[in-house]
Amino acid sequence: MSAIRFTTALMTAVLAIWPASAAVADRGSDTEIQTPAVSPSDERTGPSMIALGSGADLIRLAEKKLRGARVYDLDLSDEGAVPCFEVKAYRAGQMWSIMIDAATRRIVRPARARPASEFDPDTQRDLADFGRIRMKLSEAVMIAEKLGGGRAISAGLHRDEDRLVFVVVVVADGTLKEITVQPDK
Repeated sequence: MSAIRFTTALMTAVLAIWPASAAVADRGSDTEIQTPAVSPSDERTGPSMIALGSGADLIRLAEKKLRGARVYDLDLSDEGAVPCFEVKAYRAGQMWSIMIDAATRRIVRPARARPASEFDPDTQRDLADFGRIRMKLSEAVMIAEKLGGGRAISAGLHRDEDRLVFVVVVVADGTLKEITVQPDK
């Protein structure tokens, strides 16, 4: 999926759930990572309940479930009866996808695998480059949540002037913030 199509789909899904203003870009080089506080309570966000906690927690949950896999995409989806996060990972030439309920943080659709060879050449190139990056997506999400002062609802790989970067969308006080994190800097 191209970055433009991905962003358009993401914004459509997010705007259906949260009243938000236009996305803004924050750029920073803050490298100190602090674990965000996690509370077992829920916070009302639009018409549905979204559990408090970091998007990094969802990524770690998926990586634990898919041993040896590295998550490269996190996306809030409202296509089902309840909002869910689709988490995509890559392992041994296979692309894996699981769905996690946004309110309960329970896996609602088990892992499904597809061969990476079924995807377009750009996606295959991005995944090959992703394999050479030391930074995990969960680290990029933690940095973005700290900089944006909110919670990640989307994170993934994107090309920026032929460099692979992580783009994280954070919701803070009803506002969407798009934060770009350059890996391995």
